[in-house]
Amino acid sequence: MTKEVYTTTTSQKTASPHKVYCANCSHCKLLRSPLGSGNQYQLRVRCDAGKWRKKLGDEKVYKYFTIARRSIESCDAYEPMGDPKEYIRELKKTLPIKDEVYNDLI
Repeated sequence: MTKEVYTTTTSQKTASPHKVYCANCSHCKLLRSPLGSGNQYQLRVRCDAGKWRKKLGDEKVYKYFTIARRSIESCDAYEPMGDPKEYIRELKKTLPIKDEVYNDLI
């Protein structure tokens, strides 16, 4: 009688000691999102590498004042723009605390 041995492997994501902050990536781009009238807009951010997608495939954009909180475990398109801890700390100091409406000066 032969004894069969089965081994199971579980794929585990290795936890990175550092979060990947999207705001610190060169693909994180600021854009103007127009409002009702032609000269008003709100600031939004998007991933230039196309990594932020909704379930149906449309591009996801985030409000500007929330971008310092956007982080993921890893990203194959991540291109850091500097020390993430220092960059995010300074960004949090300068970001508005709520969604603001801006006017174009024409």
